[in-house]
Amino acid sequence: MRPFEYALGLLTILVSLALADIVLSFHRLLRHARTVRWDGRVLIAAALVILEIIRLWFAQWSIRDVTVGQTFPVYLAQFVQILLLVLLAASSLPDEAEAHCDLRAFYDSNRRYFWGVFALYQLIYFLLWITVFGATSPDWAAPLNWFRVLGSLGLFVLLSVTRWRWLDYAVPAFLIAFYLWRYWGATLA
Repeated sequence: MRPFEYALGLLTILVSLALADIVLSFHRLLRHARTVRWDGRVLIAAALVILEIIRLWFAQWSIRDVTVGQTFPVYLAQFVQILLLVLLAASSLPDEAEAHCDLRAFYDSNRRYFWGVFALYQLIYFLLWITVFGATSPDWAAPLNWFRVLGSLGLFVLLSVTRWRWLDYAVPAFLIAFYLWRYWGATLA
């Protein structure tokens, strides 16, 4: 077993916890679908978290041969980053979906925390990208990569401090479309 494969084990467990939390929370909402007051902002934010989980997991393979990525400080930073992803997943949907669950109220009370955690997650991603992993990419300096990493950080901060409903829909929808477009042709090999 290579060091990368060994280190990936713990990260795998954390990513699995994140996905399981979203799936179980969504299941609870569906069980009470008739009495839930639905709000698309919650669903699109949860979809963005799912896509981020998949995107990060997919990207792990691209760093398997980066030697510095197998050092303790970098592994610790990745561990903290994925812990933040677990917190994002846990906060994207309500834990308990009782009868008459109001997703609008949930989003409004949760927005600052959720987007703040997303911004912190993206900040760690940015720091890892700029110091360790980005430099190994052949298109590291491309403006599109800088937008992908730094632009989304700014957008998450913006969402955490503003209360514009149209922005709550537009930014996550744009990021989902952008990530799908950006990674659609990517391969593991």
